[in-house]
Amino acid sequence: MAGNLLLGILFGLFNTTQLHVAKGMERYGIEIFSRKQSLKEKGKKSLVYTIGFILNQTIFIWQIIGNAVSTATVFSAVFGIGLIVLMIFSKKYLKEDIQKLELMGAILIIIGTIFVGYTLFELELFYQEMEIDQSNINWANFLIIIIFLLILFPVILIFSIKTSIAISLIFGLVAGACGGIDNTLKHLGMIKGLSLETFLNPIFLLSFLSGGFAFLITQWGFAKKAKASKLVPSYNSLYILLPVFLEGLIIEGTIITPLQLIFTFIIIIGIILMNILKDEPEITNINKD
Repeated sequence: MAGNLLLGILFGLFNTTQLHVAKGMERYGIEIFSRKQSLKEKGKKSLVYTIGFILNQTIFIWQIIGNAVSTATVFSAVFGIGLIVLMIFSKKYLKEDIQKLELMGAILIIIGTIFVGYTLFELELFYQEMEIDQSNINWANFLIIIIFLLILFPVILIFSIKTSIAISLIFGLVAGACGGIDNTLKHLGMIKGLSLETFLNPIFLLSFLSGGFAFLITQWGFAKKAKASKLVPSYNSLYILLPVFLEGLIIEGTIITPLQLIFTFIIIIGIILMNILKDEPEITNINKD
């Protein structure tokens, strides 16, 4: 068990570091699509964007390995740590001005997501000890939730685009929700273990579609001049929280604890602090060296 725990944490750290570096590189390189950039600037940024794109599209490798050697809960418990890497990248390379309130909000989100991940790990041990079967899925609840989200997401994205309100927040939350659904679907698809049948499971295959939407919405937000230091913490929040409540509603026997609710509240406070200040309409001081 200790070996599986350490491997789960290790691959979780690989995953979160790679994902956050990828998002920072994509935000830097997204400027290649701007007509204001010179050919020289576009050349350098296209290379950075391409590397970020490749890193982002290979995240699933860590997800599969992490879920195979350990559990999804251990794997995701360290996800919030990657935000530290992204905040450093945003300050140093994207030249984003991170205010004190935004920094406080990011710290609360990091703390909240790490401890929510830890509670998930503790619950996993409880389920194993009590021999609770988590393979019973309430598919009716699952379909209702997915249909509701498929209606909600386009509405709030269109609202944000038309009004230019909370671009970083809304695009981050929607992309994070898609990422959280991706993780949940992979968990459901691998609930009986990893085998050849897993890769033929429609639920497992659908996870890649949801992950694709997470990527596209993130890029869309960056193209709309969202700040990486605001969008990504919003992404992280629902990436961690949505599976907690989604699995609580669709997997019979799953428990949502008071401690999870407390740290959910801390994450919400963090999101509010990060978005009290109005989004800057455009970032124009990205390092061109």
